[in-house]
Order: sequence, then C-alpha cells, then structure tokens
Amino acid sequence: MFLACDIGNTNIKSAFFKDSEILDFNSFKDENAFLKYLENKKFKSSGISSVVPSLNAVLSNGIKKISGIKPYIIDINSPFSIKLNYETKDTLGIDRICSAEGAYYLVQKKFPVFIKSNNFILAIDFGTATTVNILKMPGEFTGGMILPGIQMMFDSLQKNTAQLPGTSENDYKNIIGKSTMSSIASGIINSNAGLIERLRNYLKKTEKADEIMIYLTGGNAGKIIQHLDFEFVYEKALVLIGVNSVCRKMQI
Repeated sequence: MFLACDIGNTNIKSAFFKDSEILDFNSFKDENAFLKYLENKKFKSSGISSVVPSLNAVLSNGIKKISGIKPYIIDINSPFSIKLNYETKDTLGIDRICSAEGAYYLVQKKFPVFIKSNNFILAIDFGTATTVNILKMPGEFTGGMILPGIQMMFDSLQKNTAQLPGTSENDYKNIIGKSTMSSIASGIINSNAGLIERLRNYLKKTEKADEIMIYLTGGNAGKIIQHLDFEFVYEKALVLIGVNSVCRKMQI
C-alpha cells in the first residue's frame, strides 16, 4: 500500500492507496495524532504534499521510524502530469499543484474525452485559504486565485470589528440578509460562490472555453456546497489523489 499525506495549515490529511483505489481517508489536528494512527499500519511507500515546511522533517522522520520507509516530499521539480505555466513557481503552493494534479488524474481516468483543447478544469480547495486552480486542456496549469478561507472570513469579521456578532454559514437565509447575522453569512457565502461564477464567465467569454469541469475539496467545502447552482464534483481526497498520481509516475 501507498501512504499519501497532505500537511496543511490547519490539518494533516492522509489516505492509503492500492494503485488508484483509496482504502482509507483521515484528518488529524496535529502530527502526534497522525503518527500515533500510523503505528499499526503497514505500507510500502509514502509521499507528502506540504505547505508547512517546519513539519516536513518531523513527519518524514516519524514515518521512517514507524515503517522504515522515508517518504518522498513533493516539490516544484517533481514529475507532474501537468505543465506549470506560472510566473513565480518558487512561491506556488505544492497543495495547489497536487489538487490540480488530482483533478487532472480523475478526469483522465473517468472522462478521457474531456482532455481536449479549449476545455478547462477548475480545482478549488476550500481550506484555511480558498485556492482556485485553473487547468487548460490538454494539461496546463495557468494560474488561479487565492483568498481568505470561508472560516477565516467569519472569524475575521468578529475579531476585527467592535459590533459585528459572531456568525457562521448556518445563519445564511437568503442572498439578501434580513438581519446582521444573515447579512454577514450571505456576504461571505456569496462572495465565494460569486468568484467562481465570475471565473466561469471569464473563461467562456474571454478564453472561449467549450466546457468547464469543476472539482471541489477542502475542510470548508461543506459550508458552501449547498449554495452552489452549477455542476461540480466534490472529492475530499483531491490533494492526496494528486500525491498518489505523482508518486506513481515515479514508481514510488
């Protein structure tokens, strides 16, 4: 079995793979809980996507101590299936590339006819930050968007204002809020949904996109999914699928 790890700003996610089949998926609050979970697990190889460099050695050494296997840590020079057309590759988050890689892998596997010029894939990760990653077919990462995550928006309004109350996605009632709490919820939910709609319109009008396929992932995805009125695929392990894809290319 192959162990894929995604070290994020808030959680550590993992999944075991047998070829392309996900056998297990879990999320952990810290490295100690994750390493304890691994103590009785058996696997032959491992790969890591990380946006927290300070944890790379901790988890890599911990996994090696438990299993005798040194994980492969994915970096910008890893052999992705997609071409990176990005001006500042040195600042491009590995999780962004892996989510795009995961979406591309799934489309190749399930909808190979989609991989043709003028089609686009959006891989959107609603995590601590919300990242929107754009793939132009037949397989080019062309950029995207980064904005504060949904929960960060809720927390920031309460923390940085004197009178606005604490609220959550559960306070959403309608696009037009009739109370302060529902107005906050509407503003945050619709700002996220609206940016996807605007991007879809841009790709269709300016880039002349024929079809656009959207993959959603991330711990905050559940806060917005019910408010979206366009077709999408939700995949909680999207980044991990990308990790598995990269490491399979390397025969790890």
